[in-house]
Amino acid sequence: MGQRSPANTAHNLGGVPLLACLNPDELAGLERQCRWIEFGPGEKIIERGEEYSSVYFLISGTAHVLNYSESGRAVSYAALKDGDVFGELAAIDGLPRSAWVCTITRCTVGAVPGPTFLDLVTGNPDLAMALLKRLAAVIRLGDERLADVSLLGAEQRVCMELIRMAEPDPNDPRRYLVFPVPTQTNFANMIGASRETVSRILGRLRDDDIVVRTDRGLAIPDRARLEQRALM
Repeated sequence: MGQRSPANTAHNLGGVPLLACLNPDELAGLERQCRWIEFGPGEKIIERGEEYSSVYFLISGTAHVLNYSESGRAVSYAALKDGDVFGELAAIDGLPRSAWVCTITRCTVGAVPGPTFLDLVTGNPDLAMALLKRLAAVIRLGDERLADVSLLGAEQRVCMELIRMAEPDPNDPRRYLVFPVPTQTNFANMIGASRETVSRILGRLRDDDIVVRTDRGLAIPDRARLEQRALM
């Protein structure tokens, strides 16, 4: 169960891209209304069906959004990392939570009441537009993954997901980096495959030097080779 941060613990929302349009006074006001909560690895932050509408800002750590089939199989929709926002759908439409959010690593989150978040959004056109763009990006990603499952084989889906997760390596502009690296189980849930299949495919990609495991994550020395492999 998540624990409130001690009262003297300083947290801020400066690392949340969605809130970059707020002026310092607006940001400070939102921070004052946040409950700062610490979660350990593997803990539940949101449960599907719950009827409260708090919006969460992930300050540090990694988590994932998932649902379960009737047979109990987990299906992961998205990975969350520092700076991500979640829980806004219930704040917007007032309906119960549509998915679970569980931690992967230790996480610190700021939680603000849904009505407080909506008041801020409706009073700030720039924030409203930023939220619309974020929701559009979520829908596009869902469409892409649905198309992947329908049209691509398992190795192609692994490659496409690596491409989506990869970001330029700040220490080497010639390569890309996947960090944090999802567990093979979480990776499998994200692309609709088994853990054993993902393990086998990642092994082949490592053998072919398309991905390289490093202490900073999963490195992609040549993104073009990974993109070409995704089309095979």
